[in-house]
Amino acid sequence: MTGATGTESDPSIAIAHWHVRAWGGAEYLVTELAGALGVDTVYTIGEPEPDDENPYGDVAFYDVTQDLSLAPLRRLQSRVGRVFEYAIWEDVDWREYGTPDVLLTSGSTTRAVITPDSTLHVNYCHSTPRWFYDLYHDRKSSLVGILARPLLRYLRMRDMTVDPRVDHYLANSPIIARRLKKYYNRDAEVVYPPVDVDRYYNDGDDGFYLHLGRLDEEKGIRNVVRAFEGADHELVLAGGEGDAGSAVRSIIDRAPNIDYRGFVTEAEKYDLLARCRAVVFNGHNEDFGIVPIEANASGKPCLARNDGFPGIYVKDGRNGYSHDGTQEGIRAAIERLETSGIADEVDSVVTNFSKEKFKQNIYGNIGDRLQQFQEITDPPSP
Repeated sequence: MTGATGTESDPSIAIAHWHVRAWGGAEYLVTELAGALGVDTVYTIGEPEPDDENPYGDVAFYDVTQDLSLAPLRRLQSRVGRVFEYAIWEDVDWREYGTPDVLLTSGSTTRAVITPDSTLHVNYCHSTPRWFYDLYHDRKSSLVGILARPLLRYLRMRDMTVDPRVDHYLANSPIIARRLKKYYNRDAEVVYPPVDVDRYYNDGDDGFYLHLGRLDEEKGIRNVVRAFEGADHELVLAGGEGDAGSAVRSIIDRAPNIDYRGFVTEAEKYDLLARCRAVVFNGHNEDFGIVPIEANASGKPCLARNDGFPGIYVKDGRNGYSHDGTQEGIRAAIERLETSGIADEVDSVVTNFSKEKFKQNIYGNIGDRLQQFQEITDPPSP
């Protein structure tokens, strides 16, 4: 399969990604998608600063708003986010970019595209819009939540309206496949995001526990630092400031066994992973969560919260231990690791997340679905 042009045996593929405002996990994924499928340009809304090069690869990002009528207004609308993104993608005429055999969309709002009837539309779903569905009740009692409720209800209806435009879904984990079935009644094939597992290495055990990620409430950082406050074990934190606030920082600042490194480079991250005893992960109901994979790829166990994808990935005593997200639960997982250790070589479980496996799964799924699609749409031979 190729990206720009195609033949009967080698179909053309285009990729659309919902928006780019900064380089993050979704941008890494879509860059890997493009590389795996031989696509050199990803269509998107917005673009990073010209000097802010894509750290994940050479794929170019093309801002579709420049080709729409009233382009300055569309660019302004795109900064608002999801409120206007469905409409922006709906107005993109894909005939201006050719008529691909396959359009692979990344993200929720790109599902609004209206493709030519001969184009197979496959969506790679990172997550269903969580504030519309499984997290709707989490903030609805706050003032902002009460005021935003009519808008969320409208956007939920908008989201449901565009769903039938997707011919087939790919999900980044069984958790997302379950949500697609729950909220849209759609089946999905699971294609795990690629991890460059060969870049990770094990350099022994320096005795410290490691937390990777921003100091965010959604990462459960408050209970992580409380679990180590006054403990005999050292905790190293690596990641941006986040939204956890002064209460968490005050614990970090007064605890002699907690070392906050702030943002670290990729090389520093690999080094910390290589030398830690284990990684502590407390993200709530994560869609995927790459950190437990990174820990195991470095030969280290992960103490992961028992929900979301990490909750089904981490097996007690094999590649880590699970906990309930509370400070007591985290402490109990630490003691289980210290007492019982890990029976297996933990890096043996990461092969399903390699780049090569990702490429094989993407090719296989798109190829199979395109063949089924063409059998429906191609007229019978006379």
